Amino acid sequence: MNPLECQETNNSPSWGLIDIMRWKFWPKRKDGGNEYLLRYKDQWVKHNRHVIIGVSHTYNIPPLLLAAVCHIEVGGDHDSLDDFVYSVRAFDWNGPPFVDKHLTITNHPSKTSFGQVSIQLRTVAWDMGLDPNKLSDIQLSEIANCLKRDVFNIGAVARHIRNIIDHDKLSEPLSEESIRIIGGRYNGGMDDSGYIPLEKLKNKPKSMDYGYRIILRMRGEGYFRNFPNLVFGQ
Repeated sequence: MNPLECQETNNSPSWGLIDIMRWKFWPKRKDGGNEYLLRYKDQWVKHNRHVIIGVSHTYNIPPLLLAAVCHIEVGGDHDSLDDFVYSVRAFDWNGPPFVDKHLTITNHPSKTSFGQVSIQLRTVAWDMGLDPNKLSDIQLSEIANCLKRDVFNIGAVARHIRNIIDHDKLSEPLSEESIRIIGGRYNGGMDDSGYIPLEKLKNKPKSMDYGYRIILRMRGEGYFRNFPNLVFGQ
C-alpha cells in the first residue's frame, strides 16, 4: 500500500445524515427521494472525473466503465454505518481460532465494504496480493481508512475491474456481454475462496443486472443521457 497515495484527497461533495434523510424520507415535491440521490451521484462523478479518467488510463479500462461503477455505488448509507458494522464484526472475531471458526455469528470483518465507491476489504486485499484471512485487525483497519480517501478508493475499484478483465480473459475492446460479466463480478462475483465460477455467476440475476445498469450509463440512455458529458466535461 502506498501511504502517500492513501493520504491524497480531493474533497469530494459530502454526503451526510441530513442528505440520507432527504433521500429516504422527503417527498420528490420537496426536493427529496431518489432524484436527490441521483443528483448527488452526478455531482460526485463530475467532481472526480479527472481522477477517474487518470486512473482508467493507468489500468487500461474505459473511463465510462469506471465512472458508471462509481455512479452506482456513491451515496446511500453513511460511512459511519460501515464503521459500526466493522466494529461489531471485529469484536465477534476477536477470539481464539477455534471460537472464531465455530462460534461467531457475524461475517468476517474483511467482508465489510468501505469507501464512497463501496468495495469489500477482502477484495482490496486480494487485489493487493494479500490473504485477507491472515490480516490483523490493524491491517484491515488501515485498508478501511485508506478507502475513505476518494483517490485511493477509485484506484482500488479500477484495479479490481482490471483484475476481473484479466481473470476472465475478456476480449478488448469490451463487449456489452463482457461489461455484464464485470458488473456481475463486482456486485457479487466473489466468495471466501475468490472468484466464483462464471457459470454460477450468470445464474445470479441480481448481480448480472448490475452490469446492465453500467451499460445504461455508458450508453447515456434515459435519465443517464448526460452521463458521458459528466465524465468528459463536454
